[in-house]
Formats: sequence, C-alpha cells, structure tokens
Amino acid sequence: MKITILTNRDLASHSALSRLVKALGDHQLTIFISEKVGADQQLPAPLMELAAFEKHQLATAEHSFDDLAKLAGCELQGFADIGNKVNGPEGLARIQASQPDLIISVRFGLIIRGKVIAIPQHGVINLHSGVLPSYRGVMATFRAMLNKESEIGSTLHFIQDSGVDTGDIISIARITLATDRSYLFNVLSLYEAGCEQIIQAVAAVQAGQYLNGTPQQGTAAYYSFPSDDELATFVALDYRLFDPQDNTGHKQY
Repeated sequence: MKITILTNRDLASHSALSRLVKALGDHQLTIFISEKVGADQQLPAPLMELAAFEKHQLATAEHSFDDLAKLAGCELQGFADIGNKVNGPEGLARIQASQPDLIISVRFGLIIRGKVIAIPQHGVINLHSGVLPSYRGVMATFRAMLNKESEIGSTLHFIQDSGVDTGDIISIARITLATDRSYLFNVLSLYEAGCEQIIQAVAAVQAGQYLNGTPQQGTAAYYSFPSDDELATFVALDYRLFDPQDNTGHKQY
C-alpha cells in the first residue's frame, strides 16, 4: 500500500517516525515534513527554551529526519520553499505525486483542506497527542497536567475537513500521567501506544476492513500555546517542561 506520512520537525515527531518507518517497512512510504506548528508568533521564554532543548536532542540523535526517510526508501520533502502553501497548486501536486492510498498525519504543523483530503481513497488519519474532544489544539499534555488529570492519551481520528482535531474518532489510547516527570517525558511516552494505534489501523485497511470512526462526544475545548501566567502556574504545581536528567524517554530505532 502507498502511504504518505505528514509530520513535523520536533522531537515527538522524530520518535513517532522512528517507530513507523520500522513498523511500516512493507509499504511504500512518502514523508513530508513541516517546520513549525501554526502561524509565526513570539512564544514565551520557557517554550523557547523547550524548543532549543528539543533541537539539541535532534541534533545528537542517531538518525536525522533525512536518515529516517532514506531508511523508508524515500527522500524527505516539505513545503517551506513554497511558503508552506500545502493546499496550493504546487503543494497539492507534490502530495498527488505520491499517489497515496492513505495519508497519516502525526503532529503536522499545517492545516490541510478539501483537495488534499480527497486524494487518498482510504482517507486521512491523524494521531493527536491528547484525548478528544477535551483537549484539542497544541500542547494537550501540558493542559492535562495543569488540570491535574490522572491520565493522558492519544487519539487517532479522521481528518474530514479543515477543522482542528474535530474528525471522527477511530481509537483512544490512555496511559497514566507520570506526575514526577517532565511535560516532554510524558508527551514522548504517548507514542508507543499511539504508533500502535496507527499500525493497527494500517493493518485493518491492508486487510480490506473499513475503518470505523465515531463522531466526537462531550464538551470540546481548544487550546493554543500557554501564556506566561499559565506557565507560571505550571511551575508552581512543581512541574517541569523538560528535564535533561530524565533522558526525555526518547527511544531510537
């Protein structure tokens, strides 16, 4: 089966892609990467420090994103050179050229719209690092920690329109929140079960089964990047965004 993976240049995406390249080796993979999430904006200093830490971890990883693409038998592609216009004529043509039967999105930083969504016959599925619909948007694990949840989770859902994290749910995998570990550790911990959700979905499609999605139920909440005040509250709860001493939980494959 031809599978196109849409991902982002961050540590959690790297962890997920490492797993998926290994697990989906029997399929023809094409990989596209975004360079950031959302529009350009000045983030609070703690989030900039987190981004710098992730960048260092990626720089010292055994495999770069380009290496992972080569292991998958393709070359890493992106949309930065066309102004991140993934839905424009050239962006659309790039995705069409991969002739995907299925598109898998993992932390992709650009919103795809109708013409892209319509390309694969088996649809577009997205792995969101939060339990939907309670934690739509970015940094869902941060919000779950701030709300003193006992569990965090990843949601595999369809992308059916340009709404953010609004599509029908395929599955949810929950794990216990490690309250004594950092935000980043907890985020990375989601991807073992999260990638297994993707692997099972791909196996079902390959076997000719129909992927069932259930409309989201319950109260929805959308979150953007936290403010300085919210970050201060997070620290006051004795939480950390990252901790160099906990090895981040990132595994190489």
